[in-house]
Amino acid sequence: MHVQVVRLEKGAEGPRVALKTPGGVIWAYWRGDPPSRGQFTDVELAVTRVLTWGEELEPISEASAGEPTLGVLDGTLEVVDEEGTVTLLVGPSLVILSAKGTPPAPGTRVRLRNCEIAAYPTHL
Repeated sequence: MHVQVVRLEKGAEGPRVALKTPGGVIWAYWRGDPPSRGQFTDVELAVTRVLTWGEELEPISEASAGEPTLGVLDGTLEVVDEEGTVTLLVGPSLVILSAKGTPPAPGTRVRLRNCEIAAYPTHL
C-alpha cells in the first residue's frame, strides 16, 4: 500500500507513525528503519490480533466512508473465508486480517478501528 508518513513519534515498542492511506489516516508501529515525516513509501499493514465484527470492524455507509477520520481504516469487504480470514480492499491494495463474529456481505464498506497495526516497509 502506498502511504505518506504524516507524523512520527517514539513509542514503547519502537517508532509510531501516522500514515495517510487511501482508506484514512491510521496510527501504526513502524517495523524497520524509521521513515521521515512527509515521506511517501510502500508498506504492508498487519493487524496483530483477531478482531470482532461489530466492535473493531463494522459496516459503514458510503456517505461516511469518504469522511476523513483519524485512527480508522475504511475499505471494501472482498471476502471472508470459513476460518475468519478477512480480505479488505483499501484503495488499490489488499489488507488481510482475522476476525470472529458475523461479517456483512462481500462488497460492503467497512471500517477498521481501535486495534494495533504494524507497518512493514516493502522495497520493490
